[in-house]
Amino acid sequence: MAKQLILHETTRAQIDRFLSNPTQAVLLTGADGNGKGSIADHIVSRLLQLDEEKLVSHPYFMRIVPNGSSISIENIRELQKFLQLKTIGEQPLRRALIIEHAQALTTEAQNAYLKLLEEPPADTVMVLTVSSSRALLPTMLSRLQTIIVHSPTEAQLQAMLQASGKDEASQRQAYFMSGGLPGLLTALISDDETHPLLASVTTAKEILQKSPFERLCLVDGLSKQKETAAAVLEALDRIAQTGVTGAAAKEDVSRLRQWHAIRKHTAIAREELSRSASAKLALSNLFLHLPG
Repeated sequence: MAKQLILHETTRAQIDRFLSNPTQAVLLTGADGNGKGSIADHIVSRLLQLDEEKLVSHPYFMRIVPNGSSISIENIRELQKFLQLKTIGEQPLRRALIIEHAQALTTEAQNAYLKLLEEPPADTVMVLTVSSSRALLPTMLSRLQTIIVHSPTEAQLQAMLQASGKDEASQRQAYFMSGGLPGLLTALISDDETHPLLASVTTAKEILQKSPFERLCLVDGLSKQKETAAAVLEALDRIAQTGVTGAAAKEDVSRLRQWHAIRKHTAIAREELSRSASAKLALSNLFLHLPG
C-alpha cells in the first residue's frame, strides 16, 4: 500500500507523475537498500490494479533477479516468450515486468533486451531498478524514463522507527546501521534475513568476531565476488560508524580509537577496490589490520 512506503517528497512527486501518465518502461535508480524494490512493486500493483501481495500469483507478471552476479541472455529469452503471450482484459496495461538490479544484465542480455524496449507490447509496463545507471548501455537509457529514488529524511525514518515498537537503543542502532537507507532499515527492525544488504551486515559482524587467521581464510572466496566484497566493506563501515557513536557516548577512548581505526582501514580497502586493484590484496591488508 502507498501509505507503507517511506518516500522523499521529490521521489513521491516523480512516482505520482509517472502513475498519472505512464510510459511503458521506467528506470528506478538509487543506492542499494533505498527501497527501489518496494517502489517497483507499488508502481506495478497500481497500474495493474492489484494488491501487492497478489503480484506473485498474477499470470501476467514476471520478476527477474540476478542469478549469482548476473542476469543472462537466457533470462531475456524467457522474457521474450512471456511477452509473446496474449493477455485478456480491457484496461490499457494488463501485464508487468520488474527487473531488479538491472546493472547485472550482461552486455549480451542488454542488447537482446534493447529490442524489446524498441517495440514494447502496448499492454505491458516494464520497471527496472539499478544502483547506478552508468552500468547500462546508453541506447537502453535513452528508451527508459528515469525516476531518481532519494533517501527519505531523518524525520521520516525516525517516525518509522518509533512505530516499530523497538526500544530506543535498538532504534538508534538500526538507524546508524542502515545509513539512512529505508529498505535496509526496514529489514533491520523486522529481522528480515532475506534482504541482501542485511546478509552483508551479518557477514561484516562475523568478520569482526573472527581471529586474523580465520578472516584470512575468507579472503579467497570474497575476492572472487567483488560486488559482495564491496557490500561487506560498506557494512563494515556502517558498523564502525555505529561503534564510534556508541563509544563516544560512553567516553570509552580505547574503543573509540579501535572503531576509528576500523573505519580508516575499511576506507582504504574500499578505495582500492574502486580502483580495480587486487581484491585479494585489499581484503588481506584490511583483515590483518582489524583488531583481533
